[in-house]
Amino acid sequence: MQWKVLLSVAVLSVAAYDCFADNENVKSDVAFRLKELVDNNNLTGSYFVALVDQNGLAFFNAYSKRSRQLSKDTPILIASHTKALTGTLLAVLHDAERIDLNRPISYYDPAFISNTKVDTDKITVKQLLTHTSGFTSIPFVFKTAFLGYADQVELISSLNEHMLVAPDHQFRYSNTGPIVASMLAESVMNKQWAELISLYIANPLGMTGTTADIAGVKNILPAITTAKDGSIFNYGHHKTNATMHPAGGLVSTANDLAIWLKTNINRDVSKLSNGDIFEKLHKTQVAQQKTYFTYARYGYTLGWDIAQYNSEILLTRFGNYGGYSIHVSFMPERKIGVIAFTNQDVAFTLPHVIANYTYNSVLEKDNRDELLERESKRLAGSIRSELMSAPDSDLIVQAGELPSDLLGTYRNNKGWPEHELYIAKGQVKIDWGSLQGILLKDEQGYNAHFGVFNRKISIIPGQNNTVMLKNGSLIYKKPGASVQESSGSGKAATQVKLTRRMSV
Repeated sequence: MQWKVLLSVAVLSVAAYDCFADNENVKSDVAFRLKELVDNNNLTGSYFVALVDQNGLAFFNAYSKRSRQLSKDTPILIASHTKALTGTLLAVLHDAERIDLNRPISYYDPAFISNTKVDTDKITVKQLLTHTSGFTSIPFVFKTAFLGYADQVELISSLNEHMLVAPDHQFRYSNTGPIVASMLAESVMNKQWAELISLYIANPLGMTGTTADIAGVKNILPAITTAKDGSIFNYGHHKTNATMHPAGGLVSTANDLAIWLKTNINRDVSKLSNGDIFEKLHKTQVAQQKTYFTYARYGYTLGWDIAQYNSEILLTRFGNYGGYSIHVSFMPERKIGVIAFTNQDVAFTLPHVIANYTYNSVLEKDNRDELLERESKRLAGSIRSELMSAPDSDLIVQAGELPSDLLGTYRNNKGWPEHELYIAKGQVKIDWGSLQGILLKDEQGYNAHFGVFNRKISIIPGQNNTVMLKNGSLIYKKPGASVQESSGSGKAATQVKLTRRMSV
């Protein structure tokens, strides 16, 4: 009787899979559509789409007009998809009884959050992972994601001194919760988050190309910042090890992500835990109501959004940072998943368009071509809009166009990282902490383009050799100058103008 049951299950599984379209036909068709989307929009970046099923990587298509071609082992930044791996790490530690997701913050470190606006006796580790803790900090987010910081003391100080609180504890997506949860895990385990990811997730699964050590990755694919005329304005990954954080700081490959999706599709805990960690990881822990592109999100787990698209349920966790855009999703009932990627900022929606087309092709959806046409128009409109606000290479400030006495180091007295103005390759560059930027000037004044965002910059020469630099409403001065800083500096960074959607 037992063998008959097992045989029936196997037959049903094969039958369910055989109802999908032939992978080879889908692969060639998807490859054609990927090339068509890139060529029709005159794009210059690199792109790939991969289908994953219960057996692993079913196919991989890549396309680029550039000399360097993408492969399944090309290192890429996965940005906010990191949250899915961090959530899994905490679920593994919970299953191993090393950390309890239902315990409050104060149980693990009563002094970690000293700001009295936050009751750490009532906020659990799980709430940190599900974006319902009700607090964040702009300097904390900027330092962990973009600017860097000297040490943990500075980071915790930034969190406590400039905290924003929403006491209703509704779902509010941010980087803060997963980072704080990981800091608590670091304290309990006496190991850094990056080491824990390797020890409990990447190494057991054989994800050999997945790491937070971006400085040690020699051939990472750089992201492209597109100029207003469609040419390349700049390129780079805009990260250092200091800004590779638990909410957006992992490098991976298509091969590794296929292993990762296969593990999730099969709910295979054999290499990760003794218990069923996927019960929490794949089921709604908190409700949300938000539509992103074509995905109607209605739930959030410990690291995945649960959404509906074209009458199908899928778990998604995308990533977008400084030109990188990655789509990672899977359909639990269909046992298939898709990974799609670009490194070109203006085309950040293209991975979603080609991922949707892949799903609709595999599932032989009657409305596949209709949806492709509709979504392709949205992509083209998005690219046009992005190009309109893209940087203009003709506005780059050249050496000699900025008085030399305005070059040098500028410091802020409220804990924000230094600015450095200098000449390199015949242009005026401006660094802010870990970020390297390019200075531009139009009829409205100076702007600094840092790859991940723009900032309005004012440089104001004063009396007695005083030079002041304003970054938004943040005030900087050269050492020895005497200026007063306006109040409210803790919220100043909210005036940033994003070049692209940084987090999805």
